[in-house]
Amino acid sequence: MSDTIQDLNISIQQQILNAVPALIFAKDTENRFISVNTAYEEVTGLKLKEIIGKNVFDIIPNQQLAEEYYKDDLEVIETGLPKRNIIEPLLTDETKWFITDKIPFRDEKGKIKGVIGFSVDITERKNAEVALVHSERKFRMLFDTSPEAIVISDLKGRFVSVNRAFTKLLGYSFDQAIRLSFRDITPDWLMDSEMDYYRHNYFHSKPAINIEKAYIAKSGNMVPVCINYWLIYDEAGAPFRLGAFVKDLSLIKKAEQLETSLFELETERLKNELDSQSQLLNTKMAQLVEKNSLIDSLMTQLEKLKSLSPANMGERIDEIIMEMSESRNEKEEIWSQFEATFGSINSSFHENVAKAFPSLTNNERRLVAFFKMNLSTKEISGITHQTVRSIEMARSRLRKKLNIDRHTSLSSFFSQF
Repeated sequence: MSDTIQDLNISIQQQILNAVPALIFAKDTENRFISVNTAYEEVTGLKLKEIIGKNVFDIIPNQQLAEEYYKDDLEVIETGLPKRNIIEPLLTDETKWFITDKIPFRDEKGKIKGVIGFSVDITERKNAEVALVHSERKFRMLFDTSPEAIVISDLKGRFVSVNRAFTKLLGYSFDQAIRLSFRDITPDWLMDSEMDYYRHNYFHSKPAINIEKAYIAKSGNMVPVCINYWLIYDEAGAPFRLGAFVKDLSLIKKAEQLETSLFELETERLKNELDSQSQLLNTKMAQLVEKNSLIDSLMTQLEKLKSLSPANMGERIDEIIMEMSESRNEKEEIWSQFEATFGSINSSFHENVAKAFPSLTNNERRLVAFFKMNLSTKEISGITHQTVRSIEMARSRLRKKLNIDRHTSLSSFFSQF
């Protein structure tokens, strides 16, 4: 009667074990299977009658995996303590993962007779964890290799993570950078406007914010940047982090400054050119007035000669010649004034020409100045009171002396100086 009750109890216990969806197995101290439940048979494909009395080394070809199983069993047997949350692949299908608890199996006297194990399928969770790790690695790779500086901060602007481009931009190491905040690298004169961007209400009204500002590098230098802020939300849809793309504007700002400088230089050059032309026009007008006055004076005096006697005519002609001589001296003074005016407008022209062509005479230097002003042969003739032929010969001699070919414009050539 006692044996019958015991057999009945064993049968009931087995039925209970078979009703549990978790994999349950029992092994003796020699790592041999004593019992498994239905779930274990269905998932592993191993029937109890096939494996009873056999150990794991006899059942699976992966001996290294069998060794890992046996080490866990021995630890429970030797210490008498449970071992929980063992994550391991299924012995017959290593693509499936289980979490296993192993506890010591004792007889009526408390002696350890083996190990009982409970395993639950966590394959989906394991695959999700692996996928998450891969995803995080891809994100980290993209984050770190981005050519644009990126910062992740908490909602108060304290840095959580920065990429390599950001550390390179401001000169901080990674460990130094993550101890900073947007406040720490923002100049005092931008601090008030900077803090406005961390107010939740402002971020809720716009998906992203783009501003130009400056950050303080580790060296203390100001780095002009363009910042694109955006909110990062958690799984519940609540604001969680603040992201920022930081674009270095140093080259763009330098280009803008260069463009402004070039514009100013060009404006100055045009102003000087206009002043030069104005001075030249004034000089020509003065010479024209002088010439006309001289002609009028000569005509008047010649008219008066008609009424003079031959004896007095010679004396008067001598007086006219004297006046003409004085007029020539006045022209020389006008020419000196012209040279001074030209030199003030084109301060480095004569100096540059003299360095390039030290053998030029004073008359040749004057001629070169006319070429600089882009005057024609006829205009030069009118100013110098020399014939056109004389000016042409002077041009030809100058070309030969300076080895300038006939196809090169003298005005274009000397405009470089």
